[in-house]
Amino acid sequence: MTTVDQAADELYGADPDEFVERRRALAAAARQQGDADAAKAIAALRKPTRSAWTLNALARTDAGLIERATQLSTRLRDAERRLDGAELRELSRERRGLVDAMARAAFAATGQREPSAALREEVNATLTAAFADPEVAGQLAAGRLLRAAQWAGFGLDAGARPDLSVVRPAAPPRTAQPAPAAKPHEPTAAERARRERFAAAEKETATARRQLVKAETEAAKHRERVDALEQQLAEARHRLTEAGHRVRDAKADVRRAEQRVDRAKS
Repeated sequence: MTTVDQAADELYGADPDEFVERRRALAAAARQQGDADAAKAIAALRKPTRSAWTLNALARTDAGLIERATQLSTRLRDAERRLDGAELRELSRERRGLVDAMARAAFAATGQREPSAALREEVNATLTAAFADPEVAGQLAAGRLLRAAQWAGFGLDAGARPDLSVVRPAAPPRTAQPAPAAKPHEPTAAERARRERFAAAEKETATARRQLVKAETEAAKHRERVDALEQQLAEARHRLTEAGHRVRDAKADVRRAEQRVDRAKS
């Protein structure tokens, strides 16, 4: 592993709040060792967003979930190429469950017990995009995400691809490919309509999930408020009980004092 790769692994696995200071230290260390190119490359590494850092932690703590996502992505692509609607629906349900599990694991790995609704949405959107976009999936598996990705419907070319400033090995030279023997299959009108219906259903699901996250966040806030009010009420009742005891004791003291006064008069 190169000096730059080692630095990138450390930086993208650390808390974003420590990124800039640690990057400066690693670049300075490389410069002191006489590796000016590595120092320059390290200094150029960009700070990940909070959602990207959250998912980078997942790649470092639960490789099993990443592997499950990779396998499911392959099955989804195969079903999409075959336009197998029944299998796509089943695999899509499996994907949604896996996205939820991965998001929970990522938040747990980073100690974020109550992430904001916006952060949840970015994490879920990026995980969903990873199933459609091999580049996003690769960045997720490597723990080198920089920012959230968006997904506009499942398909081989879907998804927005975030930047990745980490130095990667040079790609091998491409060799000439033979011309295709036959014209690529053109989708029929029925196939296009099926894809459009599927994309529309997925978009509707994504919207509903965002609304669910928002509603759950609002509900959590209200639950916290209710808990706080119930705690205040319990404390007030306790103080009232104690005050009642003091009133009772004070009345007893008054009666005893009055009795002493009456005895002194007689």
